[in-house]
Amino acid sequence: MRYLKAVLLALLFVVSMLFFVQNNVPLSTSLQLEFNLVTLHLISVPLPVYLFVLAAFLLGVVFSLGFLLVERIRLGLELKALRRQHAALEDEALALRTLPLNQPENKPQTGV
Repeated sequence: MRYLKAVLLALLFVVSMLFFVQNNVPLSTSLQLEFNLVTLHLISVPLPVYLFVLAAFLLGVVFSLGFLLVERIRLGLELKALRRQHAALEDEALALRTLPLNQPENKPQTGV
């Protein structure tokens, strides 16, 4: 499975490099963003399109890592609680195994 992931990652890298090399001219054109609100008028510095593509990719990576990190922490806390519960149940089972069988509460009930 590790080799399959490495091959897929290498393939993704090659495809993305081909995309950038073959689309060098369109991705190098400058793009200027504008934001108009009632009294606010913002204009960005002209930047090449590939910077916007790269920024969007990096933003997606950061959000994905954030979600994965939150999920990993949640699962770690759940695992810790389940291990604690498992240990308590094992202790209870061990305590029940060591009870003598001749106690009145352990004798079978006879129907009246």
